[in-house]
Amino acid sequence: MGERIAWIIDSTSNIDPEFARANDVRIVYLSVVFGERAYRENLDIGEGEFLRRLREERALPTTTQPTIGEFVDLYTRLKASYDLGIAVHISSGLSGTWATSVKAAEMVGFPLYAVDSKMTVHPMVWILEEGMRLHRAGKPVEVVVRWMNEVASRLRALFVVDDISHLHRGGRLTRAEYIVGSLLRIKPILTFEDGRIVPFDKERTLARAKARVFAELDRALAGADFARVSVIHCDMAEEARRWEEELRGRYGDKIELVLRTFPPVIAAHVGPGTVGFGWYTLSAAERAGEIG
Repeated sequence: MGERIAWIIDSTSNIDPEFARANDVRIVYLSVVFGERAYRENLDIGEGEFLRRLREERALPTTTQPTIGEFVDLYTRLKASYDLGIAVHISSGLSGTWATSVKAAEMVGFPLYAVDSKMTVHPMVWILEEGMRLHRAGKPVEVVVRWMNEVASRLRALFVVDDISHLHRGGRLTRAEYIVGSLLRIKPILTFEDGRIVPFDKERTLARAKARVFAELDRALAGADFARVSVIHCDMAEEARRWEEELRGRYGDKIELVLRTFPPVIAAHVGPGTVGFGWYTLSAAERAGEIG
């Protein structure tokens, strides 16, 4: 299998900690800040506690990326045992995490391929899994990284937001848009474009917004052999399960489907009541590992 590779991902992926432990994946943590104290998501504060505090605290939390010192410490340790590292990070359009990771690796002389996911949450895990799949198959590291970047370029996502106050506070909506949207009770639909969260459409009800995003997924998967799809939500478990069931009935074996949640750092920006999905497509040959 050639080089000894250290696999790294950041916590906004909400990667399953059991999967990470079983596959020797290092997790680098981003944090949410309540008052003067920072809490590493899914380590110092879990989703349940975060949502409780979000409801009870008067001031909304902020978020912060890992320090360059944390990356330097990690890469210094990894350099002693691995030939190189492959990292998957939250979109550089949303956070400075990717740039800080790259700079820290340069500082300690640790060879690192850092993949900018142009995304966040569970689709980041797909990029990592695809890289690990090719590495296990004996593909050269250049092929592995090239395919990981290709997968990142294919990722798509659509999310329906319930409370637009979080978008307004984060600068995603102007004050005028926020006031009009609040009065009309609009449900914005968001997507990613060049690694940034941008408006895709808007509807007056969740039912209409759901129909809109399902129609867009139908269009995206119409000519595909296979797709991986993840339903992702923030404090919308019952609604997310209904979406999951409908997608299973709609696509059957054409998709691999999982249900995931937004971790605290991302939930702080989109807010409770958000639900949507991410996906990417694979040809039959790509799914079989015919990647060169």
